[in-house]
Amino acid sequence: MFHAPARLDPTKHDFRTFDCGKPRLNEWLKQHAAASEGRSARTYVACEGDKVIGYYCISAGAIERAAIPSKVRKHGLPDPIPVSIIGRLARDVGHAGKGLGADLLADALKRILSASQTIGVRGVVVHALDEESVPFYTRRGFLPCKLGERTFFMPIETIESAL
Repeated sequence: MFHAPARLDPTKHDFRTFDCGKPRLNEWLKQHAAASEGRSARTYVACEGDKVIGYYCISAGAIERAAIPSKVRKHGLPDPIPVSIIGRLARDVGHAGKGLGADLLADALKRILSASQTIGVRGVVVHALDEESVPFYTRRGFLPCKLGERTFFMPIETIESAL
């Protein structure tokens, strides 16, 4: 059983042995997450005991209105559109197939939805690391956007209706 995601605390959370099978995601957690905490991103970790078994990071950003899918582009949207960005999301290989990735994404979306009640956020942007990661996001309602071949957008209204 794992604990609900909490903000990364390098003094409490052991991430030295974390391995999601993707070297770039492992390296970011181990070498950059603590330094970026509170400055450019917030990192949340799921743990068994004190051992990190999954994480995601969120930050603020903006995208051009023309970059979002036309079917969700509404008249009156600002340009640029304020968004939250899920920059990284990973789970340890030992927890593959247990729904942890989906749980981490749901937690991130809940936090973003809550923040949108206080600050202007019109959607969420994710950058899938590789082609293997793309279906994870598209199955959950993310739509391709024109920022890159593996960049996706979800309007805040979609999150509101899903949660």
